[in-house]
Amino acid sequence: MNQVAAPDPRDNEPLRDGSPLMGYLHILRKAHLALVGRDEAHRRFHLMSTRGHARKYIEELMPLLLKERGKHRLKRHGVHRH
Repeated sequence: MNQVAAPDPRDNEPLRDGSPLMGYLHILRKAHLALVGRDEAHRRFHLMSTRGHARKYIEELMPLLLKERGKHRLKRHGVHRH
């Protein structure tokens, strides 16, 4: 059975420039740019206006970034998968 987390009461709060969350999102956007290109990453990033949008962006992006990080680490350490 899948459990769905209760929504965070702060999900509707607007994102604030200069907040640690915005700093983290900008780091993620930079990594996203490297994966999908400027236009797609820019379009997706600018859909966010609330903390809930940010949470969804992080949940969507993190599996892709972790997969790429794993590939990079394998390559860096000389392990090749076929």
